Amino acid sequence: MKDKVLINLGSFAFLALALILLNSCSEDDDSPSSGEIRNYVTSVDGFVHVAAKGKSTYLGSNLGGVRQSETPQMEAFFTYDFYIGETEVTCGEFNALLRSADVKCNGKYNDESPITNVTFYDAVLFANAKSKKENLDTVYSYTSASFDASGSCENLTGLAFHEKVKGYRLPTEAEWIYVASQGWNPEKGWNSVNSDFKFHDVATSPANNLGVYDMAGNVLEWVNDWLTYFKNAPVTNFVGGADEGSLGERVVKGGSYRDLPSATTLHSRSDVYTVTSSAKGDYLGFRLALGEIPNAIWLDESGTEKESIVNSQVDFLEMKHLTGTFETKLVFRNDVTNKLSFIDFGSGVTSVIEIEGTQKAYHPDVSPDGKRVAYCTGVEGVNVSSSVYVRNLDASGSGLVKLDVENAAIPRWHVLDNGDTAIVYVSSAANNKESSAFASTSTWQVPFKNGKFGKPKKLFDGAYHGGVSPSKKLAVTGARLLRARVAPSGKTVANGTDTVWYGGEQACNASLANDGSDRTLFLDFGGKTGAKFVGETYRTHERLLVADDKGRLVQSIASPKGYTFDHSEWVLGGSNYAVATLANASGAHEKIVLINLSDSTVKTLVEGEELWHPCLWHSRSNYNSKDLDTDSAGVYYLPSAYYSALELRVKMQRFWENRDEITAVALGSSRTMFALHDKSIKSYNMLNMAFSAGQMTGISYLFVNYVMNHLKNLKVLVLEMSPDFLWYHGYGTWTGVIYERVPGFKYDENHNFWVDGLPEHFIDAAKVTPRPETALQHPYTLEDFLLPDIFWGTPLITRDTMEAEMDSPIYEENFKCFKAIVDIARQNGIKVVVAVYPQHPGYAFTGSFGVYGPRRSYAYAIIDSVKKMDVVLFDENKFGAHDYTDNMAYNVDHLSTSGAMQFTQRLDLLLSKLGEN
Repeated sequence: MKDKVLINLGSFAFLALALILLNSCSEDDDSPSSGEIRNYVTSVDGFVHVAAKGKSTYLGSNLGGVRQSETPQMEAFFTYDFYIGETEVTCGEFNALLRSADVKCNGKYNDESPITNVTFYDAVLFANAKSKKENLDTVYSYTSASFDASGSCENLTGLAFHEKVKGYRLPTEAEWIYVASQGWNPEKGWNSVNSDFKFHDVATSPANNLGVYDMAGNVLEWVNDWLTYFKNAPVTNFVGGADEGSLGERVVKGGSYRDLPSATTLHSRSDVYTVTSSAKGDYLGFRLALGEIPNAIWLDESGTEKESIVNSQVDFLEMKHLTGTFETKLVFRNDVTNKLSFIDFGSGVTSVIEIEGTQKAYHPDVSPDGKRVAYCTGVEGVNVSSSVYVRNLDASGSGLVKLDVENAAIPRWHVLDNGDTAIVYVSSAANNKESSAFASTSTWQVPFKNGKFGKPKKLFDGAYHGGVSPSKKLAVTGARLLRARVAPSGKTVANGTDTVWYGGEQACNASLANDGSDRTLFLDFGGKTGAKFVGETYRTHERLLVADDKGRLVQSIASPKGYTFDHSEWVLGGSNYAVATLANASGAHEKIVLINLSDSTVKTLVEGEELWHPCLWHSRSNYNSKDLDTDSAGVYYLPSAYYSALELRVKMQRFWENRDEITAVALGSSRTMFALHDKSIKSYNMLNMAFSAGQMTGISYLFVNYVMNHLKNLKVLVLEMSPDFLWYHGYGTWTGVIYERVPGFKYDENHNFWVDGLPEHFIDAAKVTPRPETALQHPYTLEDFLLPDIFWGTPLITRDTMEAEMDSPIYEENFKCFKAIVDIARQNGIKVVVAVYPQHPGYAFTGSFGVYGPRRSYAYAIIDSVKKMDVVLFDENKFGAHDYTDNMAYNVDHLSTSGAMQFTQRLDLLLSKLGEN
């Protein structure tokens, strides 16, 4: 069972944390210097100079059976040299920079041990600290840092990698492979054959041909790259994924003391399970590199080269606190690529997704339900032909439809009185300075339903692309002049009169509020009217101005120093916020910012090269009340938690939604999760609540507090028995990686697990809590949890079987817990089926039960003890004597889809017979 988990089982603390935060956490401190000249070193103690310029290496593999993210093989060229650490960073080195000298990393460490149990963020902080110590610029910048209870950094908000800065950093995957390939020999490194399943001091195994140690074995190593697919063509100066992608996965390299030499390959990029930036383990460390990377190339999650890199500067929790809901999306135009991009903050990650195949796209506007985006091909103030399109707000931009009219520009969604949606657009986005030319344009409305446009209807003359108010009392436009169309008393804007506001001075970027206030947001050109209102002169676009429904100025907000506003728009959803871009002194639109009209603060959301036309949408559904805190309710997944929390987040939603209909439930680890396809069970209404690394602590927590309290019609419990998971502590599989890292379970606990009933809108709130779709490393969906057919592979053993003793307190506690679950279920009339899942049949020829042990003799004794309980034993492993063939396996201890279908059908037959008794 025990899925290999990157987690610190012996936690440590940073004693110099306050000093680190003072020196490292501010954006100013960790941004690369722009005027100061540093003295760069030409040789580096403890580092090897790598002459890579003009050379290449190969990433990935074309061999069969490798992970999807490890293929195709891609050649990576270098146009630069760099330095790399001779050894992995040691405990002594880490202590010297980030902890007081008298603190030891762990009882089994000494100063020459490789530092482990560190997150990617810890490695970044160490690299920055080393750069500062040696008077170099820092390569990484960020806006804030957060730390877990052990003092390990679990998040760096706004983290950005500045590849052109010469400072200490993690090596890229391409750099790591190039160095490691110079004399690759896993047989000579510390591995599961010779290590006694423990790491060794650095440089105690032979160096490779460049004089670099421990690249094949000892401890797994962080590298700098976000995980992404490769492309089937050479890449020069490859630096990994453009951003965190769908889940925020990182690349780790090199194998460790617990891996077989045959399983330690150059192409491997991962651990057994998903590796994110906050992961850590006692077999995961890092080494550093040094040197600039010119003309770097990133790939997006699909393996396509990125022309422009955009970095989010807020995380999804901060955005939730700003907008009041997890359902928040930011859409904008990337003017470098001519495409629309978006961030779905509700996914729990801040990956910037570029919509494929977008035509030249300007002025995006998100639909009221947040699922579609409308845009046009013309830009405000320019007299060009333009078309309006609508497409789904997803990576492929599916569902593309075009409004079939001669000319249409600057679409804005509206909700009609009957609840249907429509789009208001104008016949021209040209500047409106000449009254006669403006009068020849018009404003239109077209229904949009079921992915199709209806018949357009003209509303009135004049191109009022700044918006028509929901009350139909006002319409505005700004492109040279701030024009308004005002409805007469008792009438609508269709019968209104046209007027010019703001004294006829030049204005642009007009946007009409959608909160019912009929305020107008706009920018000006440093006009006299604005200067009089503000009380001082200012330059073009240095002030964001707000007018009331009569055109009178009521508010002004200054742009941040060194920048001017552009592309201002009200936030959709009725909040008192606006979004805009910030242009620097050269006119480059470097940032998208959120402006709080309540306190005049300006918050940076994203940074990039040329970011245009932002549209920020959030749901109007905010279920916060005295009985429901949506910061916690149903939040069973956060990025700082282990990936199994995401699996549970999906299953907990299903649990709450279907609790009255569920008659059978399965609990266990990933072996249960992948082998039992609950939707295929016909004899009962089954919910599979198993999760990766599931162990007795977490299983018991779910069973006692959720299953027994809420599944009133439960008839059958399918409970996994994997002898190996009885020797794993609950802290590393449940408490420290899920329970303590997400608020949902503690929130339920603090409310007595809702035994007296759920508060109103609890399930509604749970449905919109963070949920990424899936991970690159795992080719299964979060709907079915089925793995592809590959093969059993080699019967690996990654834990010393002699360590597992029957008198272990951990074993005794876990077995006691297992028996207690059985007893509670039987006392409540629930039939218990104990399932033993197939593993590689080759373990029959070893002394181990499976990949994580224990001794086969102990496993026999445990299964015999289970047989004596009041349960039905469903043993499909049979100590290797099973009929699950090679094409029914995904790896040594997980069934593939074919295997899952066989297992599920057999279990269903067994369950149907139980129902007859």
